[in-house]
Amino acid sequence: MSLLLRRPGPRLPSPGRGSHRRESPAAFAASVWAICVKDLLLWLRQPLQILGSILVPVSYTLVVFLGAQATSREPAAVVNLDRGPVGAKLTQAVVDAGVFRVYTVSPARAAELYNDLQVSTVITIPPDMSQRVAAHEQAPVDVRANNLNFDLAGDIRRSVPDAITTYYQGLGHASPIKVSIAEHDLRRRDVQLYQYSVLPVIILIVTVNGIISCGMAVATEFEKRTIKELLLAPVSRLTIIAGKMLAGFLSTFVLASAMLVVGAVTNFTRPEGLFWLEALAAIALSSAFSAGLGIAIGTWFQRKQPVSVGATIVAVELFALAGGIGVIFFEPEWLQRIAAFDPLTYGIHSLQRAVFYNSSSGVLRDAAVLAVSAAAAALAGSLAMRRELVAH
Repeated sequence: MSLLLRRPGPRLPSPGRGSHRRESPAAFAASVWAICVKDLLLWLRQPLQILGSILVPVSYTLVVFLGAQATSREPAAVVNLDRGPVGAKLTQAVVDAGVFRVYTVSPARAAELYNDLQVSTVITIPPDMSQRVAAHEQAPVDVRANNLNFDLAGDIRRSVPDAITTYYQGLGHASPIKVSIAEHDLRRRDVQLYQYSVLPVIILIVTVNGIISCGMAVATEFEKRTIKELLLAPVSRLTIIAGKMLAGFLSTFVLASAMLVVGAVTNFTRPEGLFWLEALAAIALSSAFSAGLGIAIGTWFQRKQPVSVGATIVAVELFALAGGIGVIFFEPEWLQRIAAFDPLTYGIHSLQRAVFYNSSSGVLRDAAVLAVSAAAAALAGSLAMRRELVAH
């Protein structure tokens, strides 16, 4: 019997246990980029998923646009029974006030429009309006308001006095009531409601693609067992996590930035000069946050069905709390306090300041919150994936 002895050689790292292996910066960057490219190619091979990431925000934009048209200038019927000058001037004042889409009709037609919900209010000028005004008597104007909901009723109650104020202003020195309104706008630009809602749509793209798509991509790898390819690769855990984070960040950032560019082309959302950098920085930090959170959710659940439900709930709630469906500063105080803990609130705020108001006010705070949140999300995703890598 012969015994063959060998000199012990250096111990090679075992597959999937490369966390202790020291990689050079160049090797680390190359491995991260390889994993990123692989994930991006898989993402590009799913056009329906990409289309869904775009259609959801686009559909929301359409809904906001239609809603803005329905709430900006309510239709109103004006019935002028007065044949004197006061009735004509008051009717013109209602038109000039710009708060209603005015239809000057007969009483019968006004009743028909009102009953069919085609007008929100009927303003009736009495037949003796001119005589009453000439005699310095009270001259009531009848307003029949459709209080279909609180918002509509409130608009009508505020708009009718505005129209009457316009009438008195038009009388000039002959007006028995001296009206002088000095308006000092806080912003130099008036932003339409549908324009104001475009920036939250960009954040909606960030949440949909970053959280849902990244989460689903990771869950798909676990379901199809393709995650084993990474576990057997002689690279560190940090390399795997960084590559996946980079892929999720790039896909999300590109889609959201494209939406900003489309808004600039259509003159809806156009930053000026260096404010482009502030807007893109807000998108980048928000994208990093959502990508890390999506990877964490996908790694925790590992199956597409629970990931789809969980990621959708998280994405929608974060978007809504950040002021995606309204101006957060007009929300109840308790909701504003909750929104302060939503990182996307600061993303939307930074975008609005840069795009609409050319202002850097609060940009350092917004950037700091987003950066810390992105780091925390990346850490959460890293810990979740490290746990799975160790388990395998």
